[in-house]
Amino acid sequence: MYLHELTVANLKLLRDMKIPFLHEGQPRAWTVFVGKNGLCKTSLLRAIALAATGPERGNQLGTSYITTMPDKRREEAQVTIEATFGFSERHHEAREYPGLDEKPPHPPLLESKLTTSTRLGVLRGSSQFVDASTRLPLSQGTQKGIDPLQEARAAGLKLWFVAGYGVSRNIPQPLSTASRVYVPVLDRLQSLFDGLPLIATDFVSRFDAETARAFGAELKKAFVEHELLPAVDDFLLMGRGGISDSKTFVEANRFAMRLPSGEEIRIPALWMSQGYQSTIAWVVDLVAQVWSEAGEPIPLKDIEGLVLIDEIDLHIHPTWQRGLVRSLRHALPRVQFVATTHSPMVLPGLEPHEIFILEAEQDGSVRWAQSTQQPRLLSGGEIYERFFDIRSVYPEEHAQKLHRYLRLAADAYRSDEEEGEMAGLLKWLQNERVPVAYDPVPRRQA
Repeated sequence: MYLHELTVANLKLLRDMKIPFLHEGQPRAWTVFVGKNGLCKTSLLRAIALAATGPERGNQLGTSYITTMPDKRREEAQVTIEATFGFSERHHEAREYPGLDEKPPHPPLLESKLTTSTRLGVLRGSSQFVDASTRLPLSQGTQKGIDPLQEARAAGLKLWFVAGYGVSRNIPQPLSTASRVYVPVLDRLQSLFDGLPLIATDFVSRFDAETARAFGAELKKAFVEHELLPAVDDFLLMGRGGISDSKTFVEANRFAMRLPSGEEIRIPALWMSQGYQSTIAWVVDLVAQVWSEAGEPIPLKDIEGLVLIDEIDLHIHPTWQRGLVRSLRHALPRVQFVATTHSPMVLPGLEPHEIFILEAEQDGSVRWAQSTQQPRLLSGGEIYERFFDIRSVYPEEHAQKLHRYLRLAADAYRSDEEEGEMAGLLKWLQNERVPVAYDPVPRRQA
C-alpha cells in the first residue's frame, strides 16, 4: 500500500493543505518534512496513519489525539483528512479488494476520507475504490454497504501494509510484551500516538525455530551488509539454536564492533547506545510485522508498504545520519518512507523533490515548499541557512560576542570606537565566564 496524495483541512495549523506523494507518476520513495517545532510535522504523519486505518480502527488508534485535532482558530470548522492510496502491480493477483465481485485488470486506487470536529470528538468517514485511470468510482461489481478500508483492516488482509514509529522506539525487555493482545493494524501504528512499547525483538519468541533463524539471517543483511548499524562488523548467529528467543537476541554477545585500536569486541544489544538500540528496535519491528502478516519469511528487497517515522535522526550521531537514508534505500528498496527530521545531516541522502519545507504564514497557517536545491552539493552552513533558516554559524549570543571580540583583537588598525567595543566585549565575556585565551594585538597607526 502506497500513499499518492494527502489533503488536510482545519487540522491544528493545517488550514488547507494538499501534498503530492508521486514523482514522475510513481510513489515517491522518500518524503521528509523539515520545519520548526509547532509546524505540524508529527500531525501530518498521524493524519496519514489515521487515513490508512479508517474511522473504526482510527478511533481506537487516536483515542487521546482526536479531540486535539481541530484548529482552535476556527473551532466550529470541520477537520477533514483525505488520502489516496495505491497498490503495487506485482502482488495484484494475490491481493484481496473487499467489496469488489471481480478483480479489475490493474490495481485500483483507494480513496479514504475522515472528518471530525470539536463538537463530534470522534472520527467519521468512509472509503471507496476508484479507477486509476479515470478516477471514477468502481461501481460495477461493487457490493453495497462494504467499506473496503474498514473491511481490510477488520480482516487483517495481507498486502495492505502500513507501519509508523514515534519518538519512543526502544528495545523491550525480553518477553515484556508477551501478554499484550496483538492487534496488528493498531500495534504497527500505536507508537506514533501514545508511545506504546514496540514488540520489536520480542517477535522472535513468537516465531518457530526455523523462522527465527531465517529472521536473524535477514537482519544481518540489514545491519551489516546494508550498514544500517555503522561500526557493527558482524551480527553473530551462531550458538545453540541461533536466535531462538528474544532473550538470546538482546542479552547474548551478538554484535561485533571494532574499537579504534582495531580490537574486536562483542556486546549484547542492551549494552549498545540509545542510537543503536532505537534503530535496532524499529527495523526489527518493521521486518517482523511484515513477516507476521505474510505468515512466511519475506526478503528485505521484496518488502512493500508505507512506513512513517517521526524524527528519523533521533539519538543518531551526524556521521551516521549522513548515510542513513542511503542505507535504508538499499536495504528496503520497495518501501515508501514518510519521515520528519530536525537534522541537516539527513538531507544529503535525499533528492530535492523528496524534501518538503514547512513554514508559517502570517496567520499561523502552515504551508509547504519543495526544495529546489540539491543538498548533497551544499556546505553545512548552506544547508543550515536554506533548509533551517539559520543564517549564522554562530547562533548563540556568547559565540557571537566571542567571535566579534576575536576579530577586533586581531585587528591592529582598529579605531578608538572599536577599541572601546572590544574592551566592553572582553568584560562581558569575563563576567559570563567565557574563557578568552587571546590578548589583543598592539594597535598601529593606519
